[in-house]
Amino acid sequence: MSDMIVAIDPGFGNVKGVADGKAVIMPSVVAVPAGPLGLAGMGMKAARKARRVAFDRGDFYVGPGARSWGHIVENMDFSRLASPEAEALLYAVLAELAPDGASVRMILGLPVPLLRDEAVARPALEALRARLVREHRFEVDGKAFSLRITALKAAAQPVGAWADWALDGEGRWANPAAKGALVGVMDLGFNTLDLYGIQGGRLEPRLVGGDKVGVRRLLDLSAPDLPYHEADERLRAGRIRSDDARNVWLSEVLGAAERVWNAARLDLVLLVGGGALLLRDRQDVIRRAFRAEVVIPEDPVTANARGLWKWSRTLRW
Repeated sequence: MSDMIVAIDPGFGNVKGVADGKAVIMPSVVAVPAGPLGLAGMGMKAARKARRVAFDRGDFYVGPGARSWGHIVENMDFSRLASPEAEALLYAVLAELAPDGASVRMILGLPVPLLRDEAVARPALEALRARLVREHRFEVDGKAFSLRITALKAAAQPVGAWADWALDGEGRWANPAAKGALVGVMDLGFNTLDLYGIQGGRLEPRLVGGDKVGVRRLLDLSAPDLPYHEADERLRAGRIRSDDARNVWLSEVLGAAERVWNAARLDLVLLVGGGALLLRDRQDVIRRAFRAEVVIPEDPVTANARGLWKWSRTLRW
């Protein structure tokens, strides 16, 4: 069996995975089981369902219903990327994308602020490679899985957003404008805003940057007393009034971008990530700030993972 390629975007809000045209989104909510329920639930339906993932580093509930089943683990530090809870989320995604017994070549998207700090990024990449490139055995909802990750490539997450816009499924040019346009990618995730400048498939180093003004900053402004996972859920359900907070947040996001992209004559701004869903109605504000067309993909949440999978087709493994 030949290796399959799986692209993973391990966000702090959602873990996204893409393989062979299929996309999976798993909310990054992880709980340590509270203890056995036994027969205490007789006659009652559980409030929510959650995936239970077990492996050599622990036993966890993951997904949107996890908080009903245990104690939530919230860690917004980059160290989470190599943590047991991140591995549990990865297995929940892989169980939906890769068949039991598969051999996988993985392309992994990482945040720009992490990659810019080489002293932190190199040990983090080494830890991820040591943990991921090997045989994996795990269970999801009691079903056993085994697969081998044979190779790992990493890239900045915004590379995926650009590739999703520029390339087709074979890694060839799909958008004629991509060959010459100066594109600024605003990847507005849960934890960070990642900024990237690309022209004709080549990086513009002066346009690379980022800041911790992701969606969690909006949650700090609009629902400071709630845990992040609960505040995010209420916000997206329209149960938190956030117009004033959104205005402040957008101002901070644009300020962070303007400090990096100051005076750059962008042809296009690609706005992706979970934060893009919250700013669809503010595209004109972003367009005026940078005097450039603003494009938000139909599904901005999985744009990085989709594009990383396309981009992987251009790599030598």
